[in-house]
Amino acid sequence: MRGRDIERYRYKWAGLWVILAKFGFYKISHLYPSVVEHLSKYEEQLKNRGQCRYTRTGEKRLNKDYPGQHHWLELDNNPTDEYLREFEKEKIVWQEMSLEPSFAYDDKKFYTNQTAYIMTGKNLKFVLGLLNSKISKWYMQNLAYSLSEGAQRWIKQYVERIPLPPITPQTQPLADQIVQKVDHILSFTQSPDYETNKEKQQKVKELEKEIDKLVYKLYDLTDEEIRIIEENI
Repeated sequence: MRGRDIERYRYKWAGLWVILAKFGFYKISHLYPSVVEHLSKYEEQLKNRGQCRYTRTGEKRLNKDYPGQHHWLELDNNPTDEYLREFEKEKIVWQEMSLEPSFAYDDKKFYTNQTAYIMTGKNLKFVLGLLNSKISKWYMQNLAYSLSEGAQRWIKQYVERIPLPPITPQTQPLADQIVQKVDHILSFTQSPDYETNKEKQQKVKELEKEIDKLVYKLYDLTDEEIRIIEENI
């Protein structure tokens, strides 16, 4: 999954796959002739990995004495099983650059590339509702580096600074309502006809407004504070 494939509460898989050639793959590569055939198209570039060095003036030079860490059919960095298992968990995914909060829920074990981020943990649908809310967008406008046309870079160092209210016995009813509405939104956005169904799209907008109101209550905002947010996003 790429960042461009992720939208608010939904994603559209482009049919792309990751070839995970870990250390030792070349020893069993004969079992995967299609993979070897594909990677062979890039053999020269793969063999040159790690050989590029830059001078003080920025000139790019090739160091023939440094052939790379591993066989050209393998990854230069071997991901641990613990790291890979994170992608296969229930998670939130989001794109790095966006005009608005674009967080989605994934339980289909998708992997992401470098233009997207993932988040695992507890109460993910509750967190999803908060991160897609107006208050999240307001925080990012004040925290993140802005790009052209008003887009923000939703990178980890900014997203992790958004203060999310904890779930307490007192706030549990509000959290439950947010999760319920997030589930309703997901049922709409994940339906095959969502892109062409205006009625479902309108219903999602209404549910998002209801979530915003619940989120304002969680943050215990005053009417004036709510007005500031609504008028500045």
